[in-house]
Amino acid sequence: MLYFLDCEFNGFGGELISLALAAETGRELYLARPREELERLSLHPWVAAHVMPLIDLPEATPEVLPRGQFAARLRQFLQGDPAPVVIADWPEDISHFMQCLIVSPGQMILIPNLTLRLIHAPPWPDDLDGAVAHNALWDARALRYGVLGENPA
Repeated sequence: MLYFLDCEFNGFGGELISLALAAETGRELYLARPREELERLSLHPWVAAHVMPLIDLPEATPEVLPRGQFAARLRQFLQGDPAPVVIADWPEDISHFMQCLIVSPGQMILIPNLTLRLIHAPPWPDDLDGAVAHNALWDARALRYGVLGENPA
């Protein structure tokens, strides 16, 4: 199955703020770190102004988990898929996703036959009702919509 990935992070090379997967079937996972964790970061001014206010929206409410719990939740979401394909349009999204799979030195969650694909992003869809740029879930939905040409929701 195809899963479209987007992450929000604290500027170029910065720490992960939120992560979303939008499956081709319409299933979605949207994770965000607790405000307490994020308050310890020195937020980039652009991120503070353009990402932080959009994390929790009526049509895109995240599961709030400490960063250390993202791995278990990803495993649970992808469980049962024998060959998940995660598609992203930016290398840092893939990097953050992969870092989430690491749970301790030398230990990672097992996702059998995981395939990663980095693609050139289709144009932002201006016909996707309710879409909000810079919200990880909406960006993952927009990527899914741009690639598949339909909205399964």
